[in-house]
Amino acid sequence: MSRRRGFSNMRAKGSLHPPNAMRKKGKQTGGRTVADEYEDELPEKLTQVPRPCPSGPISTYLVEGLYEKRGDKREETLTFMIEGLNRNLSKNLLEEKFATFLYRCLNSVKKGSTKEVNNSFHVIGLLATIVGCEDKLSEIYRELLPVLSEALKSGSTTIKILDCLAIVAFFGATNPDETESAMHIIWEYLNPESGYDVNTKNNSAELLVAAVYAWLFLLSSMEGFRLSYTYWKGAISYFANLLDHDNKLVCGAASEALALIFETGSLEKFWNEENGSSPSYSQMQQSLGAHLLKKVKCAYKNLRTENNADKIRNVVRYFESSHVLAESLVVKGKVLTLSSWYQIIQLQFLKRFLADGFKKHMEENEKLQNLFEFDPRKSKNLGPELYVATTDKIYVRFFMPEERDQYMLTKEQRKKDRLRRSSIVDKAKTQLMTKHRLLSKELKSCDYD
Repeated sequence: MSRRRGFSNMRAKGSLHPPNAMRKKGKQTGGRTVADEYEDELPEKLTQVPRPCPSGPISTYLVEGLYEKRGDKREETLTFMIEGLNRNLSKNLLEEKFATFLYRCLNSVKKGSTKEVNNSFHVIGLLATIVGCEDKLSEIYRELLPVLSEALKSGSTTIKILDCLAIVAFFGATNPDETESAMHIIWEYLNPESGYDVNTKNNSAELLVAAVYAWLFLLSSMEGFRLSYTYWKGAISYFANLLDHDNKLVCGAASEALALIFETGSLEKFWNEENGSSPSYSQMQQSLGAHLLKKVKCAYKNLRTENNADKIRNVVRYFESSHVLAESLVVKGKVLTLSSWYQIIQLQFLKRFLADGFKKHMEENEKLQNLFEFDPRKSKNLGPELYVATTDKIYVRFFMPEERDQYMLTKEQRKKDRLRRSSIVDKAKTQLMTKHRLLSKELKSCDYD
């Protein structure tokens, strides 16, 4: 990875200027104290952070600005920080000043105006996206989850709150249970029958779309067999009903939600069997697929004259053929191809959240590169690789259901469970052998003269 100009070089170049209040001299003095009004609210480790001299580098301007007593100056600092991180990831700076940035942003959430609160959540989301230390990411999750949950219940929800919750849980959750906890918070906000005191039925279409995609972003990180059997019952019916919404963006989000749910391979966790029957998975898949195809087609027919109806059309094709229409993205001359709904959902969400900084992240952020298995530095294959066994490149992927507690099963149930798991492995082996056989046949038919 080539070295980029640091955050501190931006000021010298003139592309960004620090907030006016931070350029004034003599307004604050150095030392180890913080503003008296915040002293009792911050953790001990933060109150011990020395306040730097205003004449120092850009990190000094940022820290000084976040300690400003005036809310408009803190807001200005946060805006400056977001713009700066769109141009340079500044991972070292964020790692070094992690505690200061996180807890000053949390302070702004408690004390600031709506814009300052939104900017604070955006900066925290950027922290979670850029910082690589797992302990720091876990700290963000622990500190933010109750704050964001309370913000959703307060009735003053914004898109930034929903985005921050999704980003923090996506990168900061350490296990599936933590991810599902965040998903459940969003689901309670989405579901009109939740126990929230606020009336979520009157949410704007913009907020509804943001909440759906925040939930989907987290779902895209979960393996189907790890999902709870109790949390998501009725989700298919909920999103199917959203297809009747008069806003095309809501219909598009609902259609993609249904597609991603189908891709998880765990329909029984999202469906309520109202008739009391227990069909096989293939029967459920076929029946639901036909029903939802009809619903999605109807939504597309109603909205096809509108712009941006392509999402629904792609979902129609998916339910018709079980094939995802691949999407491509070019980064530094390299093509990133996405051929699954979970990848498409992740790309859409991150692209919107990072906005102008998305290209920079895809070029330099190893977390995003690992997420999409994409390395823009890797040179193109100019020909066949020598001395590499072709068969080493052949593999199949399958998911083994979580093993149930054998002591809780009857003898007959244990037998069925054992046969089912054995069948999954045998099927994967058969697929692998078929791929080897087809490759061998193809190689034999080649003319090497």
